[in-house]
Amino acid sequence: MKITARDQQIFTAVMGLYCDNEGSPVASSKIAKQKGMAVCSATVRNVMARLEREGLLYSPHTSAGRVPTEAGFKYWFEEFFELSQIATYWQPQQHQLVEFAHGLSQKYQVCCCVGLPQASSRLVFRVEVLGFDSESWLVLLIDKAGQSHNICIKKPNNDSDALRYQFAAWMNTVFSQQTLIEGLHRMRAMAHSAPSECHDQLAQWTRELSQQLGTDNTIVVGERYLYQSLELESELNIGVPFLHQVEDKLAFKNGISVLYANELSTLNLEESLVISLPYFTEGEYQSRFCIICPVYAPIEAIIGEFSQIETIGS
Repeated sequence: MKITARDQQIFTAVMGLYCDNEGSPVASSKIAKQKGMAVCSATVRNVMARLEREGLLYSPHTSAGRVPTEAGFKYWFEEFFELSQIATYWQPQQHQLVEFAHGLSQKYQVCCCVGLPQASSRLVFRVEVLGFDSESWLVLLIDKAGQSHNICIKKPNNDSDALRYQFAAWMNTVFSQQTLIEGLHRMRAMAHSAPSECHDQLAQWTRELSQQLGTDNTIVVGERYLYQSLELESELNIGVPFLHQVEDKLAFKNGISVLYANELSTLNLEESLVISLPYFTEGEYQSRFCIICPVYAPIEAIIGEFSQIETIGS
């Protein structure tokens, strides 16, 4: 793009004035009156017309001022923010996640959706299977610290110590150095390699383990702000499915990322953004902290809050 330093200055002024929680078209006269903007309205109009030809701005109707296009937002994020460098490998405590979500939601009137760390995200070091009583085996899923999740499953019909040892060896192959939730996925995927005497009950055992370990969970705060600002009538699917879609879109991306909400079928919202940041525990990925907001929300200020996260998490 043929964008001069003056063009960039005026473009960023348009973005700043548009993203003020109002989303009104920005007039050239308003830009010219900005502090530090030593240009006349005619010059601003010429620059805005050039930015419109470049596809960064458009005019909703004649003499309405300009608003940013989707390409304009993408250019703004790419050229004016080092998003991937903000809050890399954030490692908060759970109470910090919740406090930060509530604080951002109230301050900027936005919706926050946060995946909470679960027992299912713990890393398994080894598995032991013990005889518990006449009807049950006791499965111990043990982490490196020696803590275990103890779960009873129904014995197979032809129970024996040899079979229990075989099943324990198979469980160690499945779970070793995996998170609990990943181990459950691997139990399903590797079912054919389990001892044949266990096949009939393996699906039931997998369900029991999944239920007792708990499922992925989220907190959602400020949902009402989203409904009010976008005048929505139908209910949005904000929660675990939403976070899974965000994770699929942003796999392996650290720092802040920005998605258009219409890229996600769980939302399918126009004129809305998802600002997302992954967080970790002892270097292991846990989930994502997401903000869902209209495109005209005070995005620059929100990103400024995220840039302070290292301090908050320390």
